[in-house]
Amino acid sequence: MKYFTFKYNPKWTAILIVVICLSGMLIGNYVQRFRISEYRWIYQLGSFLNFIMVLSALCWSSLHPLLIWYFNKSVWKNYLIWIILGLIPTVYFITMMIMVEIRFGDKISWI
Repeated sequence: MKYFTFKYNPKWTAILIVVICLSGMLIGNYVQRFRISEYRWIYQLGSFLNFIMVLSALCWSSLHPLLIWYFNKSVWKNYLIWIILGLIPTVYFITMMIMVEIRFGDKISWI
């Protein structure tokens, strides 16, 4: 009897994470043209798709190094370049949050 074994390919996964994130950003940028028009539904659907793609890439990017370590415990250092490439969306998000805090930190008041 054959059992299904899950093979996690770090190279293709890292590339796919970055492509999904960039595609989501490009879709979000492109649908802004339909924001005020009779095709507003394109904007609404595209914005939702943008949100889902970027959020899923961010979550997957955060889990990617852990999955590589879990499936390749003994040789995870060989996949260091793919770990770094897969972390690009997370690093981008953290960098943007830091820049927003630096720029608007003194102007934002929660009280």
